[in-house]
Amino acid sequence: MLLLDLGNSSLKGQWWQDFRLQSSCYIRIEDGWQRRFNRYLDAIGAQQCHCACVPGSQAAADMDTCLDNFIDSRQRFKMLAQQNCGSITSGYSRPESMGIDRWLALLGSADVEVRDAIVVDAGSAITVDLLRKDGQHLGGAILPGFDTSVERFRGMLSVADFNHAEIGANENPGGSTESCIHINYSTDTSDYLNQLIERWFRLLSDDAVLIVTGGDAGQVEQHTGHDYRQLPDLVFRGMRRQLET
Repeated sequence: MLLLDLGNSSLKGQWWQDFRLQSSCYIRIEDGWQRRFNRYLDAIGAQQCHCACVPGSQAAADMDTCLDNFIDSRQRFKMLAQQNCGSITSGYSRPESMGIDRWLALLGSADVEVRDAIVVDAGSAITVDLLRKDGQHLGGAILPGFDTSVERFRGMLSVADFNHAEIGANENPGGSTESCIHINYSTDTSDYLNQLIERWFRLLSDDAVLIVTGGDAGQVEQHTGHDYRQLPDLVFRGMRRQLET
Protein backbone atom coordinates (compact mmCIF):
# COMPACT_ATOMS: atom_id res chain seq x y z
CA MET A 1 0.00 0.00 0.00
CA LEU A 2 1.36 3.38 -1.04
CA LEU A 3 0.46 6.48 0.99
CA LEU A 4 0.96 9.87 -0.68
CA ASP A 5 0.83 13.40 0.74
CA LEU A 6 0.90 16.07 -1.97
CA GLY A 7 1.47 19.58 -0.62
CA ASN A 8 2.13 22.95 -2.22
CA SER A 9 5.86 22.39 -2.51
CA SER A 10 6.52 18.65 -2.32
CA LEU A 11 5.18 15.14 -2.69
CA LYS A 12 5.89 12.75 0.17
CA GLY A 13 5.23 9.04 0.10
CA GLN A 14 5.42 5.92 2.23
CA TRP A 15 5.22 2.38 0.85
CA TRP A 16 3.91 -0.23 3.29
CA GLN A 17 3.92 -3.98 2.79
CA ASP A 18 2.95 -6.66 5.31
CA PHE A 19 2.33 -3.88 7.88
CA ARG A 20 5.94 -2.71 7.60
CA LEU A 21 7.32 0.50 6.13
CA GLN A 22 9.41 -0.53 3.11
CA SER A 23 10.51 2.84 1.72
CA SER A 24 9.81 6.57 1.70
CA CYS A 25 10.11 9.28 -0.92
CA TYR A 26 10.36 13.06 -0.87
CA ILE A 27 10.06 14.88 -4.20
CA ARG A 28 10.09 18.65 -4.63
CA ILE A 29 7.40 19.98 -6.99
CA GLU A 30 9.66 21.50 -9.62
CA ASP A 31 10.54 20.93 -13.27
CA GLY A 32 10.91 17.23 -13.98
CA TRP A 33 9.44 15.98 -10.69
CA GLN A 34 7.11 13.63 -12.55
CA ARG A 35 10.08 11.65 -13.91
CA ARG A 36 11.40 11.10 -10.39
CA PHE A 37 7.97 10.00 -9.22
CA ASN A 38 7.59 7.60 -12.15
CA ARG A 39 10.94 6.01 -11.32
CA TYR A 40 9.87 5.56 -7.70
CA LEU A 41 6.54 3.99 -8.69
CA ASP A 42 8.30 1.65 -11.10
CA ALA A 43 10.79 0.58 -8.42
CA ILE A 44 8.29 -0.29 -5.69
CA GLY A 45 5.62 -1.99 -7.80
CA ALA A 46 2.75 -0.94 -5.51
CA GLN A 47 -0.76 -1.91 -6.61
CA GLN A 48 -2.82 0.15 -4.17
CA CYS A 49 -2.55 3.84 -3.32
CA HIS A 50 -4.23 6.25 -0.88
CA CYS A 51 -3.45 9.93 -1.40
CA ALA A 52 -4.11 13.24 0.32
CA CYS A 53 -4.02 16.41 -1.75
CA VAL A 54 -5.97 19.49 -2.69
CA PRO A 55 -7.97 18.53 -5.81
CA GLY A 56 -7.93 20.74 -8.86
CA SER A 57 -4.26 21.76 -8.81
CA GLN A 58 -1.92 21.09 -11.72
CA ALA A 59 0.34 19.05 -9.44
CA ALA A 60 -2.61 16.83 -8.46
CA ALA A 61 -3.44 16.28 -12.13
CA ASP A 62 0.20 15.43 -12.89
CA MET A 63 0.30 13.02 -9.96
CA ASP A 64 -2.83 11.27 -11.22
CA THR A 65 -1.27 10.89 -14.67
CA CYS A 66 1.76 9.18 -13.14
CA LEU A 67 -0.41 6.91 -10.99
CA ASP A 68 -2.48 5.86 -14.02
CA ASN A 69 0.58 4.11 -15.42
CA PHE A 70 1.44 2.07 -12.34
CA ILE A 71 -1.39 1.77 -9.78
CA ASP A 72 -4.42 -0.52 -10.16
CA SER A 73 -6.47 1.04 -7.35
CA ARG A 74 -6.29 4.45 -5.69
CA GLN A 75 -8.46 6.47 -3.34
CA ARG A 76 -8.29 10.01 -2.00
CA PHE A 77 -8.56 10.70 1.69
CA LYS A 78 -11.72 12.61 2.54
CA MET A 79 -12.90 14.49 5.59
CA LEU A 80 -14.72 12.09 7.89
CA ALA A 81 -15.26 14.53 10.76
CA GLN A 82 -19.02 14.22 10.56
CA GLN A 83 -18.65 10.52 11.30
CA ASN A 84 -16.44 11.33 14.30
CA CYS A 85 -13.57 9.42 12.71
CA GLY A 86 -11.04 8.03 15.16
CA SER A 87 -12.84 9.72 18.08
CA ILE A 88 -11.91 13.17 16.67
CA THR A 89 -14.60 15.78 16.02
CA SER A 90 -13.82 18.79 13.82
CA GLY A 91 -14.39 22.27 15.25
CA TYR A 92 -15.36 23.58 11.81
CA SER A 93 -18.97 24.62 11.31
CA ARG A 94 -18.69 22.89 7.90
CA PRO A 95 -16.26 20.01 8.54
CA GLU A 96 -16.04 19.11 4.85
CA SER A 97 -14.37 22.47 4.14
CA MET A 98 -11.40 21.78 6.40
CA GLY A 99 -8.14 20.91 4.64
CA ILE A 100 -7.51 17.16 4.56
CA ASP A 101 -3.87 17.64 5.62
CA ARG A 102 -4.99 19.38 8.83
CA TRP A 103 -7.53 16.67 9.54
CA LEU A 104 -4.97 13.89 9.09
CA ALA A 105 -2.47 15.72 11.33
CA LEU A 106 -5.13 15.83 14.05
CA LEU A 107 -5.76 12.10 13.68
CA GLY A 108 -2.02 11.47 13.85
CA SER A 109 -1.69 13.60 16.97
CA ALA A 110 -4.45 11.66 18.71
CA ASP A 111 -2.58 8.48 17.79
CA VAL A 112 0.56 9.53 19.70
CA GLU A 113 -0.73 11.74 22.54
CA VAL A 114 -3.38 11.50 25.26
CA ARG A 115 -2.97 15.13 26.35
CA ASP A 116 -4.39 18.36 25.02
CA ALA A 117 -2.26 19.51 22.09
CA ILE A 118 -1.46 22.39 19.79
CA VAL A 119 -0.65 20.90 16.39
CA VAL A 120 1.50 22.96 14.02
CA ASP A 121 2.17 21.94 10.42
CA ALA A 122 4.88 24.28 9.13
CA GLY A 123 5.20 24.28 5.36
CA SER A 124 4.48 26.75 2.57
CA ALA A 125 1.48 27.58 4.69
CA ILE A 126 1.52 27.15 8.46
CA THR A 127 -1.54 25.65 10.14
CA VAL A 128 -2.19 25.69 13.87
CA ASP A 129 -4.90 23.51 15.42
CA LEU A 130 -6.04 22.94 19.00
CA LEU A 131 -7.06 19.43 20.02
CA ARG A 132 -8.41 18.43 23.42
CA LYS A 133 -7.60 15.02 24.81
CA ASP A 134 -11.28 14.08 24.54
CA GLY A 135 -10.98 14.40 20.76
CA GLN A 136 -12.67 17.77 20.32
CA HIS A 137 -10.96 20.02 17.80
CA LEU A 138 -11.27 23.67 18.91
CA GLY A 139 -10.39 25.27 15.58
CA GLY A 140 -7.17 26.95 14.56
CA ALA A 141 -5.27 29.28 12.26
CA ILE A 142 -3.70 29.40 8.80
CA LEU A 143 -0.65 31.65 8.23
CA PRO A 144 1.83 32.20 5.40
CA GLY A 145 4.89 29.99 5.73
CA PHE A 146 8.17 31.42 7.03
CA ASP A 147 9.35 32.12 3.45
CA THR A 148 5.97 32.50 1.74
CA SER A 149 4.84 35.87 0.42
CA VAL A 150 1.28 37.04 1.02
CA GLU A 151 0.72 36.93 -2.74
CA ARG A 152 1.71 33.27 -2.97
CA PHE A 153 -0.29 32.52 0.18
CA ARG A 154 -3.42 33.96 -1.41
CA GLY A 155 -2.82 31.83 -4.49
CA MET A 156 -2.50 28.69 -2.39
CA LEU A 157 -5.85 29.41 -0.72
CA SER A 158 -7.74 30.24 -3.88
CA VAL A 159 -10.97 28.82 -2.42
CA ALA A 160 -10.97 31.39 0.38
CA ASP A 161 -12.84 34.71 0.27
CA PHE A 162 -10.10 37.20 1.13
CA ASN A 163 -12.67 39.98 1.43
CA HIS A 164 -14.33 38.18 4.33
CA ALA A 165 -14.64 40.29 7.49
CA GLU A 166 -13.24 37.54 9.72
CA ILE A 167 -9.85 37.37 7.99
CA GLY A 168 -6.94 38.72 10.01
CA ALA A 169 -8.90 39.84 13.07
CA ASN A 170 -9.05 36.68 15.12
CA GLU A 171 -8.07 36.35 18.75
CA ASN A 172 -9.68 32.91 19.07
CA PRO A 173 -9.20 29.74 17.03
CA GLY A 174 -11.22 29.84 13.81
CA GLY A 175 -13.99 27.45 12.85
CA SER A 176 -13.92 28.11 9.10
CA THR A 177 -11.23 28.68 6.48
CA GLU A 178 -11.77 32.45 6.48
CA SER A 179 -11.84 32.79 10.28
CA CYS A 180 -8.59 30.78 10.43
CA ILE A 181 -6.63 33.01 8.03
CA HIS A 182 -4.17 35.44 9.65
CA ILE A 183 -2.36 37.80 7.27
CA ASN A 184 -2.87 41.34 8.56
CA TYR A 185 -0.05 41.77 11.02
CA SER A 186 3.14 43.80 11.14
CA THR A 187 5.48 41.38 12.91
CA ASP A 188 7.20 38.58 11.04
CA THR A 189 5.67 35.11 10.85
CA SER A 190 7.93 33.61 13.51
CA ASP A 191 7.11 36.22 16.15
CA TYR A 192 3.42 36.15 15.33
CA LEU A 193 3.27 32.35 15.46
CA ASN A 194 4.99 32.27 18.85
CA GLN A 195 2.57 34.83 20.26
CA LEU A 196 -0.39 32.88 18.88
CA ILE A 197 0.77 29.58 20.36
CA GLU A 198 1.51 31.16 23.73
CA ARG A 199 -1.93 32.75 23.85
CA TRP A 200 -3.77 29.63 22.79
CA PHE A 201 -2.00 27.38 25.28
CA ARG A 202 -4.16 29.19 27.87
CA LEU A 203 -7.24 27.57 26.28
CA LEU A 204 -5.91 24.09 27.03
CA SER A 205 -4.91 22.11 30.11
CA ASP A 206 -1.67 22.95 31.90
CA ASP A 207 0.06 19.82 30.58
CA ALA A 208 -0.80 20.52 26.92
CA VAL A 209 1.91 19.56 24.43
CA LEU A 210 3.15 21.27 21.25
CA ILE A 211 3.28 18.84 18.30
CA VAL A 212 5.11 20.06 15.21
CA THR A 213 5.43 18.64 11.71
CA GLY A 214 6.18 19.88 8.18
CA GLY A 215 9.28 20.86 6.24
CA ASP A 216 9.95 23.95 8.39
CA ALA A 217 9.15 22.28 11.71
CA GLY A 218 12.63 23.09 13.00
CA GLN A 219 11.82 26.82 12.87
CA VAL A 220 8.91 26.48 15.30
CA GLU A 221 10.17 27.40 18.75
CA GLN A 222 9.59 25.46 21.95
CA HIS A 223 7.49 27.06 24.67
CA THR A 224 8.49 27.09 28.31
CA GLY A 225 6.39 24.81 30.49
CA HIS A 226 5.11 22.67 27.62
CA ASP A 227 6.49 19.49 26.10
CA TYR A 228 7.56 19.72 22.46
CA ARG A 229 7.34 16.86 19.95
CA GLN A 230 8.58 17.06 16.38
CA LEU A 231 6.96 14.29 14.30
CA PRO A 232 7.85 14.31 10.57
CA ASP A 233 5.43 11.46 9.77
CA LEU A 234 2.41 12.93 11.58
CA VAL A 235 0.15 13.09 8.49
CA PHE A 236 1.05 9.52 7.56
CA ARG A 237 0.13 8.41 11.08
CA GLY A 238 -3.22 10.07 10.53
CA MET A 239 -3.66 8.28 7.22
CA ARG A 240 -3.10 4.90 8.82
CA ARG A 241 -5.47 5.73 11.65
CA GLN A 242 -8.23 6.76 9.25
CA LEU A 243 -7.75 3.61 7.17
CA GLU A 244 -8.03 1.50 10.32
CA THR A 245 -11.25 3.20 11.47
